[in-house]
Amino acid sequence: MKSMKLKTLTTFIIGVCFTPLLVQAQNEEQQTISFDKPLTLEECVQYGLENNHNLKTDRLEEKIAETQVGETRAMGLPQANFQSGLNYNYEVQKAFLPNAILTGDPQAEGFTPVQFSPQYDGNAAFSVSQLLFDGSYFVGLQAAKTLRELRQKESNRTEIDIVESITKSYYLVLITEERAKLVGANLSRLEKVLSDTKALRKNGFAEQLDVDKLQVNLNNLKTEMNKVERNLTYTKDVLKFQMGLPLENQVILSGTLEELNLDASEYLGAEAEFDVNLRPEYNILQTNQDLANLDLKNNKATHLPQLYANFSYGWNSGVNSTNDLFNFNENWLSFGAVGVSLKWSLFTGLARSNRMERNRIQIEQLEIQKTSLRNSIDMEIKQAKDNLKSATEALEVQKGNMELSKEVFEQMEIKFKNGVASSTELLEAETSTKEAQTNYYSALYDAVLSKIELEKALGILY
Repeated sequence: MKSMKLKTLTTFIIGVCFTPLLVQAQNEEQQTISFDKPLTLEECVQYGLENNHNLKTDRLEEKIAETQVGETRAMGLPQANFQSGLNYNYEVQKAFLPNAILTGDPQAEGFTPVQFSPQYDGNAAFSVSQLLFDGSYFVGLQAAKTLRELRQKESNRTEIDIVESITKSYYLVLITEERAKLVGANLSRLEKVLSDTKALRKNGFAEQLDVDKLQVNLNNLKTEMNKVERNLTYTKDVLKFQMGLPLENQVILSGTLEELNLDASEYLGAEAEFDVNLRPEYNILQTNQDLANLDLKNNKATHLPQLYANFSYGWNSGVNSTNDLFNFNENWLSFGAVGVSLKWSLFTGLARSNRMERNRIQIEQLEIQKTSLRNSIDMEIKQAKDNLKSATEALEVQKGNMELSKEVFEQMEIKFKNGVASSTELLEAETSTKEAQTNYYSALYDAVLSKIELEKALGILY
Protein backbone atom coordinates (compact mmCIF):
# COMPACT_ATOMS: atom_id res chain seq x y z
CA MET A 1 0.00 0.00 0.00
CA LYS A 2 2.84 2.40 0.89
CA SER A 3 4.57 1.53 -2.38
CA MET A 4 1.40 2.32 -4.35
CA LYS A 5 1.00 5.69 -2.57
CA LEU A 6 4.65 6.54 -3.19
CA LYS A 7 4.29 5.69 -6.90
CA THR A 8 1.14 7.81 -7.17
CA LEU A 9 2.84 10.74 -5.42
CA THR A 10 5.89 10.46 -7.67
CA THR A 11 3.71 10.44 -10.79
CA PHE A 12 1.84 13.52 -9.55
CA ILE A 13 5.08 15.45 -8.87
CA ILE A 14 6.50 14.57 -12.27
CA GLY A 15 3.26 15.68 -13.91
CA VAL A 16 3.22 19.02 -12.07
CA CYS A 17 6.89 19.73 -12.84
CA PHE A 18 7.02 18.71 -16.48
CA THR A 19 3.53 19.44 -17.84
CA PRO A 20 4.28 23.20 -18.28
CA LEU A 21 7.46 22.30 -20.13
CA LEU A 22 5.58 19.96 -22.44
CA VAL A 23 2.89 22.57 -23.11
CA GLN A 24 5.56 25.17 -23.85
CA ALA A 25 7.33 22.78 -26.21
CA GLN A 26 4.05 22.08 -28.03
CA ASN A 27 3.34 25.81 -28.36
CA GLU A 28 6.84 26.43 -29.72
CA GLU A 29 6.36 23.59 -32.18
CA GLN A 30 3.08 25.11 -33.37
CA GLN A 31 4.74 28.52 -33.81
CA THR A 32 7.65 27.10 -35.77
CA ILE A 33 7.64 28.15 -39.41
CA SER A 34 8.25 25.40 -41.94
CA PHE A 35 10.65 26.29 -44.74
CA ASP A 36 9.56 23.26 -46.75
CA LYS A 37 6.63 25.27 -48.10
CA PRO A 38 6.42 28.74 -49.66
CA LEU A 39 6.32 31.57 -47.13
CA THR A 40 3.86 34.44 -47.01
CA LEU A 41 4.91 37.97 -46.12
CA GLU A 42 3.30 37.58 -42.71
CA GLU A 43 5.33 34.44 -42.00
CA CYS A 44 8.57 36.15 -43.02
CA VAL A 45 7.76 39.10 -40.76
CA GLN A 46 6.83 36.78 -37.89
CA TYR A 47 10.11 34.88 -38.21
CA GLY A 48 12.06 38.14 -38.43
CA LEU A 49 10.44 39.53 -35.27
CA GLU A 50 11.50 36.38 -33.43
CA ASN A 51 15.00 35.93 -34.82
CA ASN A 52 16.42 39.27 -36.01
CA HIS A 53 19.68 39.87 -34.16
CA ASN A 54 19.18 43.60 -33.61
CA LEU A 55 15.76 42.99 -32.11
CA LYS A 56 17.12 40.24 -29.88
CA THR A 57 19.66 42.75 -28.56
CA ASP A 58 16.94 45.33 -27.87
CA ARG A 59 14.83 42.76 -26.03
CA LEU A 60 17.81 41.88 -23.88
CA GLU A 61 18.01 45.60 -23.05
CA GLU A 62 14.40 45.30 -21.89
CA LYS A 63 15.40 42.48 -19.56
CA ILE A 64 18.31 44.54 -18.25
CA ALA A 65 15.87 47.40 -17.53
CA GLU A 66 13.65 44.90 -15.70
CA THR A 67 16.56 43.95 -13.45
CA GLN A 68 17.19 47.65 -12.78
CA VAL A 69 13.60 47.98 -11.56
CA GLY A 70 14.17 45.05 -9.20
CA GLU A 71 17.50 46.51 -8.08
CA THR A 72 15.87 49.85 -7.21
CA ARG A 73 12.96 48.14 -5.46
CA ALA A 74 15.43 46.12 -3.36
CA MET A 75 16.75 49.33 -1.80
CA GLY A 76 13.49 49.63 0.15
CA LEU A 77 13.71 46.09 1.54
CA PRO A 78 15.60 45.10 4.71
CA GLN A 79 19.37 44.92 4.28
CA ALA A 80 21.05 42.19 6.36
CA ASN A 81 24.81 41.80 6.84
CA PHE A 82 27.11 39.48 8.75
CA GLN A 83 30.69 40.42 9.58
CA SER A 84 33.32 38.39 11.38
CA GLY A 85 37.04 38.65 12.03
CA LEU A 86 39.85 36.90 13.90
CA ASN A 87 43.26 38.50 14.65
CA TYR A 88 46.56 37.24 16.02
CA ASN A 89 48.41 40.20 17.52
CA TYR A 90 51.95 38.87 17.17
CA GLU A 91 53.33 42.09 18.68
CA VAL A 92 50.82 43.77 20.93
CA GLN A 93 50.95 47.53 21.15
CA LYS A 94 51.72 48.78 24.67
CA ALA A 95 50.66 51.94 26.46
CA PHE A 96 52.79 53.97 28.91
CA LEU A 97 51.26 54.50 32.35
CA PRO A 98 52.77 56.89 34.93
CA ASN A 99 54.53 55.12 37.79
CA ALA A 100 52.70 57.44 40.15
CA ILE A 101 49.46 55.65 39.23
CA LEU A 102 50.93 52.15 39.31
CA THR A 103 52.72 52.53 42.68
CA GLY A 104 50.23 54.84 44.32
CA ASP A 105 53.14 57.18 45.16
CA PRO A 106 52.49 60.69 43.83
CA GLN A 107 56.22 61.37 43.97
CA ALA A 108 57.13 58.43 41.74
CA GLU A 109 58.65 59.41 38.45
CA GLY A 110 58.77 57.77 35.01
CA PHE A 111 56.46 55.50 33.02
CA THR A 112 55.97 51.77 32.74
CA PRO A 113 54.88 50.11 29.44
CA VAL A 114 51.70 48.10 29.96
CA GLN A 115 49.95 45.70 27.54
CA PHE A 116 46.17 46.17 27.43
CA SER A 117 45.24 44.18 24.29
CA PRO A 118 45.10 40.36 24.29
CA GLN A 119 47.20 38.17 22.03
CA TYR A 120 44.11 36.97 20.17
CA ASP A 121 40.87 38.85 19.51
CA GLY A 122 37.80 38.00 17.49
CA ASN A 123 34.38 39.37 16.66
CA ALA A 124 31.19 38.34 14.88
CA ALA A 125 28.22 40.62 14.31
CA PHE A 126 24.88 40.45 12.53
CA SER A 127 23.14 43.69 11.50
CA VAL A 128 19.86 44.64 9.82
CA SER A 129 18.85 48.05 8.47
CA GLN A 130 15.51 49.13 7.05
CA LEU A 131 14.80 52.25 5.07
CA LEU A 132 11.94 54.14 6.72
CA PHE A 133 11.84 57.27 4.59
CA ASP A 134 13.78 58.55 1.59
CA GLY A 135 12.10 60.81 -0.96
CA SER A 136 14.60 59.80 -3.64
CA TYR A 137 13.72 56.11 -3.26
CA PHE A 138 10.17 56.43 -4.56
CA VAL A 139 11.25 58.73 -7.39
CA GLY A 140 14.02 56.29 -8.29
CA LEU A 141 11.57 53.41 -8.39
CA GLN A 142 9.31 55.37 -10.74
CA ALA A 143 12.32 56.33 -12.89
CA ALA A 144 13.39 52.69 -13.18
CA LYS A 145 9.92 51.74 -14.43
CA THR A 146 10.00 54.63 -16.91
CA LEU A 147 13.39 53.45 -18.15
CA ARG A 148 11.86 50.01 -18.71
CA GLU A 149 9.12 51.66 -20.80
CA LEU A 150 11.79 53.50 -22.79
CA ARG A 151 13.54 50.22 -23.63
CA GLN A 152 10.21 48.71 -24.70
CA LYS A 153 9.54 51.66 -27.01
CA GLU A 154 13.03 51.37 -28.48
CA SER A 155 12.30 47.69 -29.19
CA ASN A 156 9.05 48.75 -30.84
CA ARG A 157 10.96 51.15 -33.10
CA THR A 158 13.34 48.33 -34.06
CA GLU A 159 10.34 46.07 -34.80
CA ILE A 160 8.93 48.65 -37.20
CA ASP A 161 12.30 49.00 -38.94
CA ILE A 162 12.47 45.21 -39.30
CA VAL A 163 8.94 45.01 -40.71
CA GLU A 164 9.83 47.75 -43.19
CA SER A 165 13.07 46.14 -44.36
CA ILE A 166 11.56 42.62 -44.61
CA THR A 167 8.51 43.91 -46.53
CA LYS A 168 10.69 45.82 -48.98
CA SER A 169 13.00 42.83 -49.49
CA TYR A 170 10.07 40.44 -49.84
CA TYR A 171 8.54 42.43 -52.70
CA LEU A 172 11.95 43.01 -54.27
CA VAL A 173 12.41 39.22 -54.44
CA LEU A 174 8.97 38.82 -56.05
CA ILE A 175 9.70 41.57 -58.59
CA THR A 176 13.12 40.09 -59.36
CA GLU A 177 11.55 36.65 -59.83
CA GLU A 178 9.01 38.11 -62.28
CA ARG A 179 11.81 39.94 -64.00
CA ALA A 180 13.74 36.68 -64.35
CA LYS A 181 10.66 34.93 -65.81
CA LEU A 182 10.19 37.75 -68.31
CA VAL A 183 13.83 37.74 -69.38
CA GLY A 184 13.59 33.96 -69.73
CA ALA A 185 10.52 34.34 -71.96
CA ASN A 186 12.32 36.97 -74.04
CA LEU A 187 15.27 34.64 -74.32
CA SER A 188 13.08 31.78 -75.56
CA ARG A 189 11.34 34.07 -78.06
CA LEU A 190 14.63 35.42 -79.40
CA GLU A 191 16.07 31.90 -79.69
CA LYS A 192 12.99 30.96 -81.74
CA VAL A 193 13.43 34.03 -83.97
CA LEU A 194 17.12 33.21 -84.43
CA SER A 195 16.29 29.60 -85.30
CA ASP A 196 13.67 30.71 -87.85
CA THR A 197 16.10 33.26 -89.32
CA LYS A 198 18.77 30.60 -89.77
CA ALA A 199 16.24 28.47 -91.62
CA LEU A 200 15.35 31.43 -93.84
CA ARG A 201 19.09 31.99 -94.45
CA LYS A 202 19.47 28.45 -95.70
CA ASN A 203 16.62 28.97 -98.12
CA GLY A 204 18.03 32.31 -99.26
CA PHE A 205 15.30 34.45 -97.75
CA ALA A 206 17.56 36.12 -95.12
CA GLU A 207 21.09 37.43 -94.96
CA GLN A 208 23.92 36.29 -92.73
CA LEU A 209 24.00 39.80 -91.30
CA ASP A 210 20.49 39.27 -89.91
CA VAL A 211 21.62 36.04 -88.25
CA ASP A 212 24.70 37.72 -86.75
CA LYS A 213 22.69 40.65 -85.34
CA LEU A 214 20.20 38.31 -83.71
CA GLN A 215 23.04 36.19 -82.31
CA VAL A 216 24.65 39.27 -80.72
CA ASN A 217 21.36 40.28 -79.09
CA LEU A 218 20.81 36.71 -77.91
CA ASN A 219 24.26 36.66 -76.29
CA ASN A 220 23.54 39.99 -74.57
CA LEU A 221 20.21 38.67 -73.34
CA LYS A 222 21.90 35.56 -71.91
CA THR A 223 24.32 37.84 -70.06
CA GLU A 224 21.40 39.84 -68.72
CA MET A 225 19.69 36.62 -67.64
CA ASN A 226 22.78 35.60 -65.65
CA LYS A 227 22.86 39.02 -64.05
CA VAL A 228 19.18 38.81 -63.07
CA GLU A 229 19.67 35.33 -61.57
CA ARG A 230 22.64 36.53 -59.49
CA ASN A 231 20.64 39.53 -58.39
CA LEU A 232 17.78 37.23 -57.36
CA THR A 233 20.17 35.18 -55.23
CA TYR A 234 21.46 38.36 -53.60
CA THR A 235 18.00 39.75 -52.85
CA LYS A 236 17.02 36.46 -51.23
CA ASP A 237 20.19 36.58 -49.10
CA VAL A 238 19.29 40.10 -48.01
CA LEU A 239 15.81 38.92 -47.03
CA LYS A 240 17.22 35.98 -45.07
CA PHE A 241 19.71 38.25 -43.30
CA GLN A 242 16.97 40.66 -42.23
CA MET A 243 14.85 37.74 -41.02
CA GLY A 244 17.76 36.37 -38.98
CA LEU A 245 17.75 33.19 -41.09
CA PRO A 246 21.09 31.50 -41.89
CA LEU A 247 22.10 32.22 -45.48
CA GLU A 248 22.53 28.53 -46.30
CA ASN A 249 18.80 27.97 -45.79
CA GLN A 250 16.59 27.96 -48.85
CA VAL A 251 13.58 30.26 -48.99
CA ILE A 252 10.58 30.10 -51.33
CA LEU A 253 7.98 32.85 -51.33
CA SER A 254 4.29 32.20 -51.88
CA GLY A 255 3.27 35.75 -52.79
CA THR A 256 2.69 37.01 -56.32
CA LEU A 257 2.65 40.46 -57.85
CA GLU A 258 -0.99 39.93 -58.80
CA GLU A 259 -1.81 40.00 -55.07
CA LEU A 260 0.07 43.25 -54.59
CA ASN A 261 -2.30 45.99 -53.49
CA LEU A 262 -1.02 49.48 -54.23
CA ASP A 263 -4.34 51.18 -53.61
CA ALA A 264 -3.64 54.04 -51.22
CA SER A 265 -6.71 56.17 -51.85
CA GLU A 266 -7.56 56.15 -48.13
CA TYR A 267 -4.17 57.75 -47.42
CA LEU A 268 -4.13 60.14 -50.36
CA GLY A 269 -7.59 61.61 -49.86
CA ALA A 270 -8.58 64.37 -47.50
CA GLU A 271 -6.21 65.13 -44.66
CA ALA A 272 -7.07 62.68 -41.89
CA GLU A 273 -6.48 63.20 -38.20
CA PHE A 274 -2.96 61.95 -37.54
CA ASP A 275 -1.99 60.73 -34.10
CA VAL A 276 1.67 61.60 -33.56
CA ASN A 277 1.81 59.05 -30.72
CA LEU A 278 1.73 56.31 -33.38
CA ARG A 279 5.32 57.21 -34.19
CA PRO A 280 7.83 55.46 -31.88
CA GLU A 281 10.36 58.29 -32.28
CA TYR A 282 7.92 60.71 -30.69
CA ASN A 283 7.10 58.27 -27.87
CA ILE A 284 10.80 57.83 -27.15
CA LEU A 285 11.27 61.60 -26.91
CA GLN A 286 8.26 61.85 -24.62
CA THR A 287 9.64 59.14 -22.35
CA ASN A 288 13.04 60.85 -22.24
CA GLN A 289 11.23 64.01 -21.16
CA ASP A 290 9.44 62.02 -18.44
CA LEU A 291 12.83 60.78 -17.22
CA ALA A 292 14.16 64.35 -17.13
CA ASN A 293 11.13 65.42 -15.07
CA LEU A 294 11.73 62.53 -12.68
CA ASP A 295 15.38 63.52 -12.36
CA LEU A 296 14.25 67.04 -11.45
CA LYS A 297 11.81 65.59 -8.92
CA ASN A 298 14.58 63.42 -7.48
CA ASN A 299 16.90 66.40 -7.02
CA LYS A 300 14.11 68.24 -5.23
CA ALA A 301 13.59 65.19 -2.98
CA THR A 302 17.21 65.34 -1.81
CA HIS A 303 16.13 68.30 0.37
CA LEU A 304 14.30 65.78 2.56
CA PRO A 305 16.03 63.71 5.25
CA GLN A 306 16.78 60.00 5.07
CA LEU A 307 15.59 57.87 7.96
CA TYR A 308 16.75 54.30 8.72
CA ALA A 309 15.98 51.76 11.45
CA ASN A 310 18.98 49.71 12.61
CA PHE A 311 19.47 46.52 14.58
CA SER A 312 22.73 44.74 15.39
CA TYR A 313 23.78 41.82 17.53
CA GLY A 314 27.19 40.19 17.89
CA TRP A 315 29.98 38.71 19.99
CA ASN A 316 33.59 39.64 20.69
CA SER A 317 36.49 37.97 22.46
CA GLY A 318 40.03 38.66 23.61
CA VAL A 319 42.40 35.94 24.98
CA ASN A 320 46.09 35.13 25.12
CA SER A 321 45.96 31.51 23.91
CA THR A 322 44.29 29.68 21.06
CA ASN A 323 42.71 27.17 23.45
CA ASP A 324 40.85 29.96 25.25
CA LEU A 325 39.80 31.49 21.95
CA PHE A 326 37.44 28.60 21.18
CA ASN A 327 35.88 28.52 24.62
CA PHE A 328 32.74 30.29 23.42
CA ASN A 329 30.74 30.01 26.64
CA GLU A 330 33.24 31.87 28.86
CA ASN A 331 35.44 33.98 26.61
CA TRP A 332 32.97 35.40 24.08
CA LEU A 333 30.78 38.31 25.16
CA SER A 334 27.59 39.32 23.41
CA PHE A 335 26.49 42.84 22.53
CA GLY A 336 23.53 44.36 20.70
CA ALA A 337 21.93 47.64 19.73
CA VAL A 338 18.72 48.89 18.16
CA GLY A 339 17.98 52.43 16.99
CA VAL A 340 17.29 54.85 14.20
CA SER A 341 19.59 57.04 12.15
CA LEU A 342 18.83 60.29 10.38
CA LYS A 343 20.78 61.92 7.57
CA TRP A 344 19.87 65.38 6.35
CA SER A 345 21.90 67.31 3.79
CA LEU A 346 21.25 70.88 4.81
CA PHE A 347 23.62 72.63 2.41
CA THR A 348 25.38 71.15 -0.63
CA GLY A 349 27.26 74.21 -1.86
CA LEU A 350 24.54 75.01 -4.45
CA ALA A 351 25.29 71.74 -6.26
CA ARG A 352 21.68 70.64 -5.85
CA SER A 353 20.38 73.93 -7.26
CA ASN A 354 22.63 73.63 -10.30
CA ARG A 355 21.48 70.08 -10.93
CA MET A 356 17.86 71.21 -10.80
CA GLU A 357 18.56 74.06 -13.22
CA ARG A 358 20.25 71.60 -15.58
CA ASN A 359 17.12 69.40 -15.45
CA ARG A 360 14.90 72.36 -16.35
CA ILE A 361 17.10 73.19 -19.34
CA GLN A 362 17.02 69.53 -20.49
CA ILE A 363 13.22 69.48 -20.26
CA GLU A 364 13.04 72.64 -22.35
CA GLN A 365 15.39 71.11 -24.93
CA LEU A 366 13.25 67.99 -25.20
CA GLU A 367 10.10 70.08 -25.65
CA ILE A 368 11.76 71.90 -28.55
CA GLN A 369 12.85 68.56 -30.04
CA LYS A 370 9.27 67.25 -29.79
CA THR A 371 7.94 70.30 -31.64
CA SER A 372 10.63 69.93 -34.29
CA LEU A 373 9.88 66.20 -34.67
CA ARG A 374 6.15 66.88 -35.09
CA ASN A 375 6.91 69.34 -37.88
CA SER A 376 9.36 66.89 -39.44
CA ILE A 377 6.77 64.10 -39.34
CA ASP A 378 4.15 66.34 -41.00
CA MET A 379 6.63 67.14 -43.76
CA GLU A 380 7.60 63.46 -44.07
CA ILE A 381 3.95 62.42 -44.48
CA LYS A 382 3.33 65.09 -47.11
CA GLN A 383 6.46 64.07 -49.03
CA ALA A 384 5.53 60.38 -48.79
CA LYS A 385 2.05 61.09 -50.19
CA ASP A 386 3.51 63.08 -53.09
CA ASN A 387 6.03 60.32 -53.78
CA LEU A 388 3.28 57.68 -53.82
CA LYS A 389 1.15 59.75 -56.19
CA SER A 390 4.07 60.22 -58.56
CA ALA A 391 5.08 56.55 -58.30
CA THR A 392 1.58 55.23 -59.08
CA GLU A 393 1.22 57.64 -62.00
CA ALA A 394 4.62 56.58 -63.37
CA LEU A 395 3.67 52.92 -62.87
CA GLU A 396 0.53 53.32 -65.00
CA VAL A 397 2.55 55.00 -67.76
CA GLN A 398 5.28 52.33 -67.71
CA LYS A 399 2.70 49.55 -67.69
CA GLY A 400 1.10 51.02 -70.83
CA ASN A 401 4.52 51.42 -72.44
CA MET A 402 5.42 47.79 -71.70
CA GLU A 403 2.18 46.46 -73.16
CA LEU A 404 2.50 48.70 -76.21
CA SER A 405 6.15 47.74 -76.82
CA LYS A 406 5.19 44.07 -76.56
CA GLU A 407 2.53 44.52 -79.25
CA VAL A 408 5.00 46.40 -81.47
CA PHE A 409 7.58 43.64 -81.10
CA GLU A 410 5.05 40.92 -81.91
CA GLN A 411 3.92 42.79 -85.03
CA MET A 412 7.51 43.45 -86.06
CA GLU A 413 8.31 39.76 -85.54
CA ILE A 414 5.48 38.80 -87.94
CA LYS A 415 6.64 41.37 -90.48
CA PHE A 416 10.23 40.12 -90.22
CA LYS A 417 9.16 36.52 -90.85
CA ASN A 418 7.18 37.69 -93.88
CA GLY A 419 10.16 39.65 -95.18
CA VAL A 420 8.44 43.02 -94.76
CA ALA A 421 10.64 44.32 -91.90
CA SER A 422 14.43 44.25 -91.55
CA SER A 423 16.38 42.65 -88.72
CA THR A 424 17.40 46.11 -87.58
CA GLU A 425 13.78 47.08 -87.07
CA LEU A 426 13.11 43.83 -85.25
CA LEU A 427 16.08 44.32 -82.93
CA GLU A 428 15.10 47.90 -82.24
CA ALA A 429 11.63 46.70 -81.25
CA GLU A 430 13.16 44.00 -79.06
CA THR A 431 15.45 46.56 -77.36
CA SER A 432 12.49 48.87 -76.77
CA THR A 433 10.56 45.98 -75.24
CA LYS A 434 13.40 45.15 -72.83
CA GLU A 435 13.78 48.80 -71.88
CA ALA A 436 10.02 49.14 -71.28
CA GLN A 437 10.01 46.01 -69.14
CA THR A 438 12.95 47.26 -67.08
CA ASN A 439 11.27 50.64 -66.59
CA TYR A 440 8.01 48.97 -65.57
CA TYR A 441 9.55 46.81 -62.86
CA SER A 442 11.62 49.73 -61.62
CA ALA A 443 8.45 51.85 -61.39
CA LEU A 444 6.65 48.96 -59.69
CA TYR A 445 9.32 48.70 -56.99
CA ASP A 446 9.30 52.49 -56.53
CA ALA A 447 5.53 52.35 -55.99
CA VAL A 448 5.89 49.52 -53.45
CA LEU A 449 8.57 51.45 -51.56
CA SER A 450 6.49 54.63 -51.62
CA LYS A 451 3.46 52.91 -50.11
CA ILE A 452 5.54 51.20 -47.41
CA GLU A 453 7.24 54.48 -46.52
CA LEU A 454 3.89 56.28 -46.34
CA GLU A 455 2.48 53.61 -44.01
CA LYS A 456 5.58 53.94 -41.85
CA ALA A 457 5.27 57.73 -41.83
CA LEU A 458 1.65 57.42 -40.70
CA GLY A 459 2.66 54.95 -37.99
CA ILE A 460 0.44 52.15 -39.34
CA LEU A 461 3.05 49.88 -40.92
CA TYR A 462 3.10 47.60 -37.88
